[in-house]
Amino acid sequence: MSGLSVPKSVQAAVADVYRGVFTLPFEVFKETTLRRLQSVLPFDSAVWGSGVHSTNELFSLSAVDQSFDTLMTYAAKWQPHDFVRSAAVANPGRALRNEDVMPLERYHASDIYLEFSKPAGIEHALGVAERDEVTDVGDVVFLFRADPRRAFTAEDVALLEHLSPHLVLAWRQCQIAHHYRLAASGAAAGFHDSEGYAVASNQGVIQAAGEDFRIAVCAAAPAWRGPKLPPAFDPLLNGARSTIVLGDYEFTVQAADERRLFAVAARAGTLGLTPTEARVARLYAGDMTQRDIATRAGVSVSTVRNQLSSVYLKLDVHSKIGLARVLNRLRG
Repeated sequence: MSGLSVPKSVQAAVADVYRGVFTLPFEVFKETTLRRLQSVLPFDSAVWGSGVHSTNELFSLSAVDQSFDTLMTYAAKWQPHDFVRSAAVANPGRALRNEDVMPLERYHASDIYLEFSKPAGIEHALGVAERDEVTDVGDVVFLFRADPRRAFTAEDVALLEHLSPHLVLAWRQCQIAHHYRLAASGAAAGFHDSEGYAVASNQGVIQAAGEDFRIAVCAAAPAWRGPKLPPAFDPLLNGARSTIVLGDYEFTVQAADERRLFAVAARAGTLGLTPTEARVARLYAGDMTQRDIATRAGVSVSTVRNQLSSVYLKLDVHSKIGLARVLNRLRG
C-alpha cells in the first residue's frame, strides 16, 4: 500500500494493535491481534510464529481457529514441504500466496495439498515473514481461507505487507513491556519506551530487542549478529554482575520470569541524551515529522514532543536547524 492512502478502517486496526501492547494480556496478544485484523483482512484461520529466522528455532506460536492436532501434524511432517512458507522466509517483508510461488494446478496435485491442506480446510494461503537482520529474530504470519472461490487478492497481499511490520513491532513492544513489569514488580519508576530494552533467554538468546538496544550493542561489538548476545555480556548472563559499561553505554539486567530483561542507558560524555532521545533527535533532524516518528515507535505524538523538548533543553538548541547542526558536529 506504499504511496496509497490507507483506509480509516485499516488505520483504526493498526491503532488497536498498538493499544493492545499495554491493554492485552501477554499470553493472548497474538491471537487477539489476529482476530482484530479479520475485520480488515478476512480469513478463516491463521497462525503466527516467532523465533530465530535462520535456524527456525521457535519461541512462540499462536493460532486462530486451527486445532492443536493440525499444527502438530504440520510441524512433524509437512513444514519442510511447505513451498509458500519457504518462499516467504527467503523473501522477508514480501507477502505471498500459493499462486505467487506455484501454478494452482500444480499445487492442487501436490502431496501437501491432497494430504494436509485440503483435509484441514485450507484452500488459500497468504503469508509473510519479517526478519531483524541484526538479531536474526523473525516472525511468520499466515492467513488461510477455506472457500475455494475466495482467493486472496492482490489488494490483500498489499494490505498484509502494510500490516505485518506493525504486528511485529507491537509484539516486540508487548514482550518487553510484559517482562519489564515482571522484573520491576512495581518498584521501578515506570515503563516509558521499549527501544532501550531487550528480552533474552537465560542463555542470552535475544527474543525481542528495541532499536536503541540494538544500536548500543552494535556500537560495543561492531561485528555482532544475533540472536545470541556477544561474549562481553557474559558477566550479566552468569550472574557475576548486574551492570556493565561498554563504550558510551551502560547495560543492566534483571530476572523476568524465565527470561532476562536487559536495558541500556547512555553514559556521561554523550551530551546526556538517552538512546531513545538520540534516536528521536536523529529522525527529527532528518526531516521526519513528529507524527511519523510516533507511528514508527508505536507511541503518542505527545511522547515524541516531550522527548524532543528534553533534547532541545540538553543540547541548548531552539530549532530543527540548530539540532541538525549539533548532530552533524557530533558525527565529526
